[in-house]
Amino acid sequence: MDSEKLKTIIRTVPDWPKSGISFFDICPIVEHPEAFAWTVNRLSLLCVEQEIDAIVCPDARGFIWGAAVAYASKLPLHLARKPGKLPGDTVTQSYNYEYAASSISMQSSCDLCGKRVMIIDDVLATGGTALAIVSLLKDHFQVPTKSIHLGAVISLKFLLGEELLQDANVTVHSLLTYHE
Repeated sequence: MDSEKLKTIIRTVPDWPKSGISFFDICPIVEHPEAFAWTVNRLSLLCVEQEIDAIVCPDARGFIWGAAVAYASKLPLHLARKPGKLPGDTVTQSYNYEYAASSISMQSSCDLCGKRVMIIDDVLATGGTALAIVSLLKDHFQVPTKSIHLGAVISLKFLLGEELLQDANVTVHSLLTYHE
C-alpha cells in the first residue's frame, strides 16, 4: 500500500450532504484491512516521530483512526464529542465548518497540561473542528500551540483548513492531499 493506491480506494460523492459539496468518503479505507492498517501505521509513526504524549480525536470518524492510533502507539486517547455526549464536567467550543455550525466538548478532567498532543481525524477540510479543539487545548488545558499537531488521513488543501491551522502555529501532517 502507498498513498497513490490509497487514493484509488477513496470515493468522492458529489452533492452530499448538500448541493455543491463534494464529500470524500473514507469508508472504503476501513473496508480494506491493508489500507486501514497502512493509515494507522503511518499516523502512529508520526506520533513517535513528534514525541506525542496524548491523542485527541473528534466525533465521529476521528474516533476510527484515533482509537486505532492510540492503541498502536500506546498513548492515552481523549475524546472531543458533540455537547451532551460526555459525562461529568465538560468544556465546549462552538465553530463553523463547510456546511453547518456546531460545538465540540471535552471532559474538563483530561490530563493534557504540558503534553504534546496529536489531534487525529479522517479529513481536514475547512479546519473548523480542528481549530475548535485547538482552542479547547489552549484555553482550558494550557497546551501551547507549538505542542499541538494534527494528523489527518486526507487534507483538502483547497478548503484552506490546513493553512488556517498553520497560521495558528499548529503543525499539520496528512497522509493524502487533494488540491481540488
